[in-house]
Amino acid sequence: MKVDELAVAEQVRICALHALAVLDTPQEERFDRLTRLVSHTLSVPTALVSLVAEDRQWFKSRVGLDASETPRSVAFCSHAVASGEMLVVDDATLDPRFVDNPLVTDAPFIRFYAGQPVFSLDGQAVGTLCIIDSVPRRLDDLQKQVLRDFALLVQDELNKTTIISARKTAEDALHALNEALEERINERTRSLEESNRTLKREMQRRELVESTLRSSEQRIQTIIDTSLVAFVSIDTRGHIVDWNPSAEQTFGWRRDEALGIDLATLITPVRFRDSHRTLLQRLLDGASAEGINNRRELTALTKRGDEITVRVTISAFDFDGERYFGAFLYDISEEQKAQRALEEKSELLAQKQELLDAILETVDVGVVACSAEGGLSLFNRAAREFHGLSQESLGSGNWAEHYSLYASDGVALLNEADIPLVRALQGEVLRNVPMVIAPVGLSRRFVLASGRRIANSAGKPLGAVVAMKDITELNAFQRQLARNEQRLRDITDNVPALIAHIDRNHCFTFLNSPALRFYGKSGQNLIGQHLSVIYTAVEFEKFAPLVARVLVGERVDFEEEMQIAGKPRFFQVSYIPDRDDAGEVQGFYVLALDVTARKNSELQQRESEERLRTITDNLPVLIAYIDTAQRYCFANALYRQWLKKDPAAMLGRSVAEVFGEEFHEQRAPYLERCLDGQAVQADFTMTDGMQERTVNTAFIPHIRDGSVIGIYLFSTDVTATYQQKAHLHSIANTDALTSLPNRRSYEASLNAAVRSAQSSGDGIALMYLDIDHFKTINDTWGHAAGDDVLQEFSRRLLMVVRKTDRVSRLAGDEFTILLEGVPTPEVCQRLADKILDAVREPFQVGGQAKQVTTSIGITWNGSGNIDAETLSARADAALYQAKGAGRNQYCSVDTTETGGQGQT
Repeated sequence: MKVDELAVAEQVRICALHALAVLDTPQEERFDRLTRLVSHTLSVPTALVSLVAEDRQWFKSRVGLDASETPRSVAFCSHAVASGEMLVVDDATLDPRFVDNPLVTDAPFIRFYAGQPVFSLDGQAVGTLCIIDSVPRRLDDLQKQVLRDFALLVQDELNKTTIISARKTAEDALHALNEALEERINERTRSLEESNRTLKREMQRRELVESTLRSSEQRIQTIIDTSLVAFVSIDTRGHIVDWNPSAEQTFGWRRDEALGIDLATLITPVRFRDSHRTLLQRLLDGASAEGINNRRELTALTKRGDEITVRVTISAFDFDGERYFGAFLYDISEEQKAQRALEEKSELLAQKQELLDAILETVDVGVVACSAEGGLSLFNRAAREFHGLSQESLGSGNWAEHYSLYASDGVALLNEADIPLVRALQGEVLRNVPMVIAPVGLSRRFVLASGRRIANSAGKPLGAVVAMKDITELNAFQRQLARNEQRLRDITDNVPALIAHIDRNHCFTFLNSPALRFYGKSGQNLIGQHLSVIYTAVEFEKFAPLVARVLVGERVDFEEEMQIAGKPRFFQVSYIPDRDDAGEVQGFYVLALDVTARKNSELQQRESEERLRTITDNLPVLIAYIDTAQRYCFANALYRQWLKKDPAAMLGRSVAEVFGEEFHEQRAPYLERCLDGQAVQADFTMTDGMQERTVNTAFIPHIRDGSVIGIYLFSTDVTATYQQKAHLHSIANTDALTSLPNRRSYEASLNAAVRSAQSSGDGIALMYLDIDHFKTINDTWGHAAGDDVLQEFSRRLLMVVRKTDRVSRLAGDEFTILLEGVPTPEVCQRLADKILDAVREPFQVGGQAKQVTTSIGITWNGSGNIDAETLSARADAALYQAKGAGRNQYCSVDTTETGGQGQT
C-alpha cells in the first residue's frame, strides 16, 4: 500500500475511533468488569482496553496499571491495530521490535504482551483488549480463544451506543419524513379537489385557478423530486406517470426508462404481479378503500434483480377528470437487517454472559466477591470446593471461623481485619497473599489470594472481589523437585567421571564433584568462568577447534593425556552438543573418564581394548537423553547388551519407533509428567526376547531458563533386588519344615480377617490343633520321625480344607486353621470331622505304619463382634477342653452372643 493510501486509511480509522465518542470519557463498570475477568481468568497482573488515537494510546479500562495513556510511538497495541490480528510477544527482550522499548527497559518492565484488536461497526481497528506480565509467558490455543472472546465482548460494548443511537436517529428521521410526506400528499390531494370544485363553480376565474394550480403542482413536484423517499404515481391502467429521483436510486431504473411502463411489470416480482393488479382493480372499483393512506409492507424488485422490502403508503387523487394513484415507497431492507443484527447481538450477549458464568464455574481459581455492605455475592465452584461447602451453606458473620481461614503457618485463625476479602473491601490491593484453608475433615489447602475493591465509573464502592489460587500441589512439587535435584547432584557426584556443562559462550555452567576436585577449585570460582581463564593459552588453543566443532552440532570424542603430579593420566573425553527444542546448540556437555588403567592395560594387552569404553558404556545403568519430541539424542552401549538395540541407530528416532507403541504407552504418563518439569521414578519389566529384567527408571527433566528442553533416563537393573526381597519375604513368613505360613504370617492374616469380619458382619472361625502325644512320638521314634509326622500332618490338613481356608504352623505340633465367611458353626464341625477322619489313616514313619491322632479346638463368631485376641483365647480354651475330654476329638464354642457350649 502506498504512503498516501496508508495515510488515508489511517485517517478513516481515526474518524471511526472519534465517531465512537469514547475517548477521554470516565471509566465504566461495563468495561472494568471485562478487564478484571480477563486478568483473573488468564492469571495476568495487567489487562487493558486500549484505544489507539493519532499520537497516543488511551486506556478506557485498566487493571494493574496506574497510567491512563502512553505515547503511541512506544505502544505495543499500535502494532496489533496495524496488523488487524492478535499480537503475542512471549518475551519482549527477545523481540527486536521491542527490546529497546522504554516500556520494556523501564517501568512497567513489560516482558509478555498479548493484544486482540477490537473493531468499529465499519471494520476499522480502533484499539485492543490486551494483557501484560513482567515475566515471559506463552498462551496455548484455549487461552488465545478466551482472549478473543473477551475482546468481542469489549467490541460489542464499544459499538453498542453507536448502534442504538444510529437506529433511533434513523427511525426518528424516517418517521418524521413519512409523516411530512403523507401530510403533503393529503394536502396536495385536498388542494386538487378544491381546485376542481372551484373550476366548476367559477369558470370566470379559470385563469386565476389554473395559475394557482400550476404553482401548487410545481411546489408539490419540487417536494416529491427532493424527497428522500421513492414516489411513484400510476394511472388507472397501472402505467407509471411519475417517478422521482429517490425512486431511481431505490429501484435502479431512470425516470425516462420507467415512465409509461406497467408498474407491476417493472418492480413487482413475478409471483406477486397478479396480486398487484387485483389490488389496483379493487382500488379503482372502490372496494379497497381501506388500502388508501394506510401503510403496508410489500416485496419489490430492483433493476439488478434483487428483492427488497418496502413500506408503502398509497394515496388516490383526480386530475382533469382522470383517476391517479400516488405511492411513497420506503426501502426498509437495511432497517430489517439492522433489527435482525440487533436481535442476534442481544442473543450473542446473552450467550456470552452465560459463557462468563460458565468460565467462573469452570476455572480452578476460587473467586469470592461481596457487596459494599459486606454480604457475599459470588462464591464460585472452585471456592466452594476449597471450603467443602455447598451453595446453601454459605453464610456471613465470622468469616475466618465459618470458612476455616488461617494464616500462612496454618495454625493461627485469621483476624477479621486480616481476611483478604475484608482488606480488599477496605480499599487495599492484594497480590498473592498467602493463606491456609483448613476445613474440618478436609485436606488443608495453601492458597495465594489476590483482590481489590470494586467501584463503578463514578467511584462509588460496589464491593470487593478476591481470587484464590491453590498452590498446595505446587509447594509439594517444589519440595520434590529440590529432592530430585539433590538426587541428580548425588548421582553425578558419585559417577566415576568428570562431568561438566559449558555454554555457547565458552563458560562453565555445571561441574560435578570429581570435576571440581580435578581443577582444585570451588564451584563458586569456576561457574561462569571462561575456558580461557581456566586453561593456559596453549591449552585453550589446542581445545578451541574441538569446541568449535561441538558448537556447530557435532559430537566430539577424543582421548587426552595429561601430566598430574608428575605422572601421565589418560582421559576419555566426550563433547556432547546441548540442543534446545529448535535444534540449536546452546552449549555442550563434557564427560571425561579417567582411562589411565585402560590405557596402561592396552599397552600391555591389546585384547582388552573392547572391554574398556566410555563411562556410560561401562556403568551398569541404561543411560539415555531424549528431547521434547521424545526422540533419542543419546543412548549408552548397555542398550545393545540388554535390549539388542544399536545406540547409534537409536539417535534421532522416537521412543515408539525404537521400542514399539506398547513400550512407549507404558512410559508415556511419566514422560509427560517429566516434560511438565517433574522428576519421577517407576519400575518396568523389559526383555530382549531371552532374558527378562526388572528395571527402575528415573525420569529427570533437563530444565533451562524455567523450560524443560529434554529428559534424562537412568534405568538400573533391580531384578536381583526384587528376587531377594521376595525370597526374604518368603523366609520371614513361611515355616521351613512344612512350607506352611508361620506364626508371623498367621498373626497378620488373623488381624486382617477379624477387621474384615467386623466391617462386613460375616461369620469367622478359628481352629487350634495339635498332635496327640507328640512328645512321645519324638522320644520314641526320634526327631526325624517327628518331622515326618509334622510334614504328613500338614499335607493331610491341606487336602481337606477349603481353598479359602488358611492353614498355619505356630510352633512344634501346634497348627491353626483360619476360616472366613463361615455362615454357621456346623460348617466348622463338618470340617473338623473330615480332619479327624483324614488323620486316623496310619502314617508311614520310617517304613512302618504308625497311628496318629489330633485334638481340635473351634471358636465361631457369626456377627463379627469379636477381636483377634479373644478369638484366639477361646479357640485355645476349646482345644484344652477337647484334650481334657480324652483327645482325638474336637470342641466347638459359639461366641456370637455372650458365650457358647462346647460340642464334641
